Amino acid sequence: MEIEYQTTKKDFVEFNKLYYKNALQKRLPVVIALIFICACVFGAKPFNWETFLIGTTISTIVILGIYYFIPILRSSVGLRKVLAKEKSASEKKKLTIVDEGLLIESENKTSTWKWEGIVSLQSNELFVYIFVVDKRYLLFPKRYFSSESEVINFMGLIQSKITATNGVTNFPFNRIVKKPSYSIGLICLIPVVGAIAGVIFIVNGISKYKDKWFIIIGFSGIVFTMCISAFLFYYLNLGRVMRSGFAGNSQMQLNTLMKDIEFYKIKNGAYPDSLEQISKDDPMAWIDDPLQSGFGNSENIKFNYQKVGNHYYLFSSGIDGIPNTKDDIYPQVAPTDSAKFGLIRKSY
Repeated sequence: MEIEYQTTKKDFVEFNKLYYKNALQKRLPVVIALIFICACVFGAKPFNWETFLIGTTISTIVILGIYYFIPILRSSVGLRKVLAKEKSASEKKKLTIVDEGLLIESENKTSTWKWEGIVSLQSNELFVYIFVVDKRYLLFPKRYFSSESEVINFMGLIQSKITATNGVTNFPFNRIVKKPSYSIGLICLIPVVGAIAGVIFIVNGISKYKDKWFIIIGFSGIVFTMCISAFLFYYLNLGRVMRSGFAGNSQMQLNTLMKDIEFYKIKNGAYPDSLEQISKDDPMAWIDDPLQSGFGNSENIKFNYQKVGNHYYLFSSGIDGIPNTKDDIYPQVAPTDSAKFGLIRKSY
């Protein structure tokens, strides 16, 4: 059997990309697990969504660099050296299968690769490739075969020769590419990681499996990550800005409510036991905290009030919505006027 072919620099580059992409896909569960673990470690103590997303992004870049980009870069450097050293690498060649092995002839070089020196025989979407004992590989573009059947016959013939020589029979020359279960698409529900998995799903759905559902799952994973990221960006950044604006409203309401409480004492001789007494005495008095009611704090939307003898505590739970923390908001009172009123503050 004879085949005439030529491997260009573009073929070698394309082969490296396909080889390491397929290798990455085989390691995908491990890669995603590593990314998730690194992100959790980065975002822990205490857990924070913002640092988790940053950790996910950084770990994704690092791990993809280790498993994909760095190997491609090293291969590219090695390829340049080989092409500069061996001019015959990109020449037109003729491959002949002989009894001793593979006879490859070009204008400047003739070489024979014996069956004993072949380590593995593989194929991907575009190439048939053979790894030999010195860690090099022989690359045969599929475009030089007339059909997929000829590719299978070519690989089957090589396999039969190897089997006859050393008994090796584990070459997957006719392996059918099976589609993985759609349930693996659940990976797309992991923020950031899901977007990366989504891109892989789309690429495989178009080029490898020709399956619209893989494309839809991949697109959904990307959209899901974008929605989660947008929500977290709003909640963690814009939400804080809006809360700060509501904090100003709470401050003004507190200043007014304090005056209502002081007037209540003048009128009734004692401070009220609860804010509800203020609202009963003056229906126009505002006892709800705009900062809490504006952001759905259903546990307690009222200002915090506690009577202590002839004094009282009055404050808003602040931006974090948790009372008795450093961001609590108290009525504004000039230091020179503090002794005139019964307002006291908690120290944190």
